[in-house]
Amino acid sequence: MNNSVIDLEQYKLDQAEKDLRSKLVDFSHRQEIQTQIGEAFYIWRNDPEIADDKYTDQDISDVTFTKFFDWFLYDFKLIDVGKSVIELFYENDSKKLSIAERSILSHWLDNLYSYFEIEHIDIGEGCRIKDIFTNEECSVNDSSSSKQLKITDIVGARPLKTGKNNYFSGVISVYPYSSKPLFLDFFKREFNEYKKTFGRNASEKEFLKNWGFLIGNYIDKILENPRFLTPGGDKFVLASANYKLTDTKKVLAKLKSIKALQEVGSGTKELTVFIWTQTNGNNILATIEIEETSLRINSHSLNSLNKAKNYIENKLKGLINHKRDFTKQLGSFIKDNSQGKIKPKKLPVGMRSKKEMDSVLSEYYNDWIDEPNKALNDKSPRDALKTKQGRKKLLAILAELENLYRHAKQRGEPYFDIERLRDKLKL
Repeated sequence: MNNSVIDLEQYKLDQAEKDLRSKLVDFSHRQEIQTQIGEAFYIWRNDPEIADDKYTDQDISDVTFTKFFDWFLYDFKLIDVGKSVIELFYENDSKKLSIAERSILSHWLDNLYSYFEIEHIDIGEGCRIKDIFTNEECSVNDSSSSKQLKITDIVGARPLKTGKNNYFSGVISVYPYSSKPLFLDFFKREFNEYKKTFGRNASEKEFLKNWGFLIGNYIDKILENPRFLTPGGDKFVLASANYKLTDTKKVLAKLKSIKALQEVGSGTKELTVFIWTQTNGNNILATIEIEETSLRINSHSLNSLNKAKNYIENKLKGLINHKRDFTKQLGSFIKDNSQGKIKPKKLPVGMRSKKEMDSVLSEYYNDWIDEPNKALNDKSPRDALKTKQGRKKLLAILAELENLYRHAKQRGEPYFDIERLRDKLKL
């Protein structure tokens, strides 16, 4: 009897939730809010190129706009009032809502878009997720995504609480487990910058609420751009090694006895998944999947894959037979990876030597410090130093350039020492 009552109450809340989402979107159509969408999109993309007059609505895919609009409703602070759309909606229209709608909306005010690791899946029902930054856990009801996701996937999402259930808001982004160190590395660096600006007592949740949109932009650029490396300095690839098992039961028993490995639920009876614990001391970030008589190691770099292979082959000696390795680099297979080596990129077309390239880069940055820069509100780097805000933006640009060129140097690509720019600007 009690269960029937609870289910009926949840059903009513679920219906109210659908109506509430529609009313929130309708509220956002007010002219004073709509006039700020263009500026908000520019901030969300964090990309000076979209300010170009040639950039039109046709350049924005439906998925991209859905992700942006979700952020616009819940996180973006409207320029004229300093409040989000949902906060303004609650202040202005909450009295017009039903009791159920007001209750749901009060919970939504404290929502957070973050990045989560899938810990468990109930196929056709939902999943349990864990925030990779704060370690907070929750269960999400989503029958559709539960059929598409797998254990250890990293998802960018906004769970919204409705009664006893949580539901994803809008489109979720799915990333391989191998990208986790990229998220953590960027979070650590940017959170430190956030605390320098807003005080040492600033919380992780405050950072995610105010600057969290930068994380997705950064990771998406990495996945699209092969010039980037993992935090460990390795080329970012999706790498896997496949093995045939001679005795599945013995292999499972052996893996479960290894302290450096942790078994995680797979959501199916046919698949068993293990991950290396972060305290294993082996600097290995990979997953092991056991399915019937096959074992597969998945990793984010050739270096990490080789470490994982050596570890597992040593532990499972006599129980597995290596079949083949696969490496996929941002949509294209690496052809020559027989020894785990990647050849450095050639010089740009027209450049005959590294010395010539260095000379071109030096001339470019000598001019760059005195040229208007869109990212600095059309001020030159030298002029930007005259204001506190301009100095802050310039330092961020220099830090990003330094990071890019450090990675380029490690790969044997054209490199410029950003410290020379700092000397010229007397920083």
